[in-house]
Amino acid sequence: MTRKQPSMLFAALCFFILLGTHGGAAYSQPHYRLKAGGFGGDAITSWPVYIAQEKMLLAREGIQLDFTRSYDQMRALIGGSFDIIVDGISTTSLAAEKGADIVVVYDLSHRPSEFISLGRNIYKLADLEGKTIGIGRVGTVNHLLLKQNLSKNGVDVGKISFRTTGGSNERFAALYNGQVSATLLSTAHAFRAQQEGFQIISLAKELVFPWTYIVAKRPWAETNSDAVIRFLRGLHRATSWLYDPANFQEAVKTLTKAARLDETTMAWALKASIETRVYNLDKPDVRMLQLAVDWYVSQRLLPKAFDAKFVIDGRYYDAAVK
Repeated sequence: MTRKQPSMLFAALCFFILLGTHGGAAYSQPHYRLKAGGFGGDAITSWPVYIAQEKMLLAREGIQLDFTRSYDQMRALIGGSFDIIVDGISTTSLAAEKGADIVVVYDLSHRPSEFISLGRNIYKLADLEGKTIGIGRVGTVNHLLLKQNLSKNGVDVGKISFRTTGGSNERFAALYNGQVSATLLSTAHAFRAQQEGFQIISLAKELVFPWTYIVAKRPWAETNSDAVIRFLRGLHRATSWLYDPANFQEAVKTLTKAARLDETTMAWALKASIETRVYNLDKPDVRMLQLAVDWYVSQRLLPKAFDAKFVIDGRYYDAAVK
């Protein structure tokens, strides 16, 4: 062995030691694989989750998220199929009222992500008195929030007929064909309605209401608190990333694939969501949930109220964003 060889071996050894202590630091943290479920990429409130995945903000926290599109996610969570879910206020409240041992760890959105679309020859909300509005189903939260919004704007809802019309496709068709004078539409259909010349009004501009939560079973969250904190940190950073104007075009391209919308529709939808502050960055609000629960009871959506402070646990949020 020549004199140069020991020197070369020593240098190589030092390089790998440095790599292990510095360059490999990102891989030395714990790794968690979470089974998650919730609304698909076409749902505005799920977009921060998709950004957190696609921009590797969860991976940097050691989180591998196996996300499944589901609209029965609460049942799957309670049954053990999911570790953590993205779910709406209605299902979360119903589960909590029935005694499910669940915990809200993050408030993803507290603004509705739907639009009121006015029909032809309807120029203001007051023009809807004596007319028919198409809705998905009578007695749902969307229906009741719409009534609340109309009343707040001085409309006598007793003079309005609400007709069950089906999903957004059917509601848009009913509006387009003049069968209803207004309806609630999801983002993509609201954009299409605007393109067709219909006036649209965002509910998010008018209402602040618990809309979408991150929920887990309490025993699982307590046992896996580090994983929950890391997941929330990545999600919070993804939401902040979405609100940064410098990331808008990149966000549009990223979310277009997830939502399966064209880029023009996605750009409009994301712009509207950002401008109306659909995504929440603040700590889960116990008082806001309690007001929503009490309102649910008054509207007979819940048989009885529950104490919101036993459902929301803000400690995970505090640890994630400190």
